[in-house]
Amino acid sequence: MAEKVKLGICTSGSRLKLAADRGGRTFRSQRKVFNQERVLFGALRSLLGKAGGDLRSVETICAVRGPGRFTGIRISLTLAGALKAMAGAGVYTATLFEILALQAAESRHFRDWSVKFPVARLAALVHAFKDEYFCQFFRAGGALKLPRPEGEPVWLKAEELVKTLAAAGPLYVAADSEEDPGIYALAPVWAGRAPAVVSRVIPEYIIKTALAYKNGTLKPLYLKPARYELEQKSQVTSHKSPKASHRSQVASRR
Repeated sequence: MAEKVKLGICTSGSRLKLAADRGGRTFRSQRKVFNQERVLFGALRSLLGKAGGDLRSVETICAVRGPGRFTGIRISLTLAGALKAMAGAGVYTATLFEILALQAAESRHFRDWSVKFPVARLAALVHAFKDEYFCQFFRAGGALKLPRPEGEPVWLKAEELVKTLAAAGPLYVAADSEEDPGIYALAPVWAGRAPAVVSRVIPEYIIKTALAYKNGTLKPLYLKPARYELEQKSQVTSHKSPKASHRSQVASRR
């Protein structure tokens, strides 16, 4: 019986990233393209063909669930959901923060930097839009086999992020500089910084991270509301009836 394939997919950023693991041998591909849904199945056929299989060979699919582009995130999660429903594939998901944190934590650079700390603090950074960024803190190193999240990820303006990182104490920063080459400028000058080789999403780490954290949710991690959601909320507020507005004003005076 032919060996089954573990498939990794990330469509949250500007690059379509794929990885296929079959019998411990990994095949990978990435391509910078905006409308990733148009090239996805062609890229999958090519990659899985190199691995000696096709979509029917996929036993497990590992998908990045965010944060990132609203439409992009849904591409990966829709494919994962379809393979789960139609082919019984196992599904595991990971966030960009978890991937960046694990890549950094397993690097020799981080191990050398963290030797003086029993457990080090690690910040994973991802560019959101213009001067906005996503950030999540982790504990890593020491006896921890996996970076452990410290609270929920946050969405911050650049100046807010600079202040947050500066107040974090001894810190190692792992950021996606492939998407934003200038992102490390936000880190304090005294902070440890991940080398370029792990300052991007490595395709095979999509699989490795998702399987390590064993999170089976298909719930997307958007963090920042989509523009139409913000517009809809604004419209609902502006169209509030006079009677409702009056009740709200009366309640606020009580």
